[in-house]
Amino acid sequence: MQIGFHLTPFWSPTDRSPTAIIDEAVEVVRAASRMGFAWVSIGHHWASHPTIWPQPIPVLARLAPETGGMRLKTSMLLLPLLNPVDVAENVATLDHITHGRLDVGVAIGYRERELEAVGLTRKDRVPRLEESLDVMKRLWRGDEVTLDGDYTKLTGARLGFTPYQRPHPPIEMGAQSVGATRRAARLADAVFFGPQVSWADVARLAAVYRDARAAHGPANAGRTLASRSLIVGASKEAARAAAQAYLERTFAMYRGWEMQEPTMVPLRLGFDGGLDDWTINGTAAHCVEAIARGRALGLDGIGLSIYSLPREASARIEYLQMIADEIVRPATALGA
Repeated sequence: MQIGFHLTPFWSPTDRSPTAIIDEAVEVVRAASRMGFAWVSIGHHWASHPTIWPQPIPVLARLAPETGGMRLKTSMLLLPLLNPVDVAENVATLDHITHGRLDVGVAIGYRERELEAVGLTRKDRVPRLEESLDVMKRLWRGDEVTLDGDYTKLTGARLGFTPYQRPHPPIEMGAQSVGATRRAARLADAVFFGPQVSWADVARLAAVYRDARAAHGPANAGRTLASRSLIVGASKEAARAAAQAYLERTFAMYRGWEMQEPTMVPLRLGFDGGLDDWTINGTAAHCVEAIARGRALGLDGIGLSIYSLPREASARIEYLQMIADEIVRPATALGA
């Protein structure tokens, strides 16, 4: 079991300047690189006011020299919004900057405002993602690509240099539905279930992934990962109380962005059902037990979104150290 953490909670509170927000995140990640976390990841959104989403490629490039042996992940690039040649070039460059410590997470996105910005609708997302991935993989192999696609036109295009990792960095695909899970089995090296997917649906979708992966006959079984909200407290009740305000803001953001779609599993976008249905919460011992259950479901890794962060950078570093010592290291050793 590998455990990393996601940067999104570190952008809050937003009453600091963007410069301070990024500088403090760099300071925290530098310290975390010595704590035993397997990776650090960053998400991707556009036009997100009043929330803050620094763009992933430049932030990961800034973090690369601070992260020691940790891997760096995009989690997730909303690939239909982006030009695949630009992504292929940026990923190849970043893979060399990181000396091969990059994982590329991609997803189809769901916000109308973002899709509108590039002239797309929801029905364009899957075909555009699949076409873009095909273009990127061919470019990363060093192929000269000519294509008259539905979204991409290329004539004799070839990268000046290919990625550090061969044939390319590992591709992880976000999934919150059966269809997306099967797509990940077919096109990516790993599936990454979203944070609002219940544990029960993680178990069901993990089985779908394994079956689909076997049916498509790739050379390996692939990896099954999940993003989980981590809420630590002296008890389960204390953990929930400490995270209440952040949870309310998160639920409001995702509901406002119309995250839930008919094809998705029922997402946890409110307090119905309880935190045990979808988070890792409670004392450190409770959290290790929850991660052990995740491992029993077949998860190879968990990305933590850490709630209830202290405000100051030094306190955040101490909090991460506690999580590393009391949760990450015992959980990582499970089954060793």
